[in-house]
Amino acid sequence: MNMRGFSLIELIIVIVVLGVLSVGIAQYISLGAQVYSEGSERDELVAQSRFMLTRMTKELRQATPNSIRLSCSGGSCATVQCLEFVPFQTSTIFTNNVPLDVTAPGPLRVVKALAPITQNDQVVIYPLDASDVFDPARNKRRTISATPTNLTTHTEQWDMNLGFAQSSPSKRVYILSDSPVSFCVEGTQLYRYQGYGFQVTQQTPNAAHEIAGVTGQLVGQYINNNLLLTPTFSYSAASLTRNALVNINFKLALTTSDEINLNHEVHIPNVP
Repeated sequence: MNMRGFSLIELIIVIVVLGVLSVGIAQYISLGAQVYSEGSERDELVAQSRFMLTRMTKELRQATPNSIRLSCSGGSCATVQCLEFVPFQTSTIFTNNVPLDVTAPGPLRVVKALAPITQNDQVVIYPLDASDVFDPARNKRRTISATPTNLTTHTEQWDMNLGFAQSSPSKRVYILSDSPVSFCVEGTQLYRYQGYGFQVTQQTPNAAHEIAGVTGQLVGQYINNNLLLTPTFSYSAASLTRNALVNINFKLALTTSDEINLNHEVHIPNVP
């Protein structure tokens, strides 16, 4: 009987060839998966960075002039850095002499603002630094003590609880939001806080991500800044020749991706 089959040498050759082909195919698939994974990570970092910058820029555009302050700057940060500011609802101009007796109530006559104004709204006139907005002892932030009274079609009167320390050369008055806003970098994450009220001394979050009992909202992550060397936020106060400037410097990185460096400037109009 004539027997047919493969010799041992032929089988070994086939196994070796298949092994070489398998290793090549596996490396090709692995390289493709790695490229896809890194591309996905970069896309995620870019999308996250755009969201964080867009969110912060949009809110900073509504910051009351000269109300911005930092919890640390110039390489003095450790693991937390906060950027705090006071948004304003709207602004208008006053038409009478500002009541300057800081111990007594007084009327403020204004051109009607675009947004509705109500009793207990807080206003500020001529803030030159953050303390003028946050510290009531500076006598520049006051409260409307009664519902505004219509004077004419376009003007109304606000009864202020106390007079102001100074008038404004531009006769501008800002109606503030109910609470300041803080954006805080905590380790590798960015949180947003609002609703904790006005604090004379700037507050920073605790380990539970709370400021004065208010829990922060997670806005972004993957932040890779060394805050001691590269603070996330820096601030240049306004001068007579330029607006105030907030600089946002984010370094974002995932475990296996390249680092993304973002340096963004937000100009805050100097119109106190």
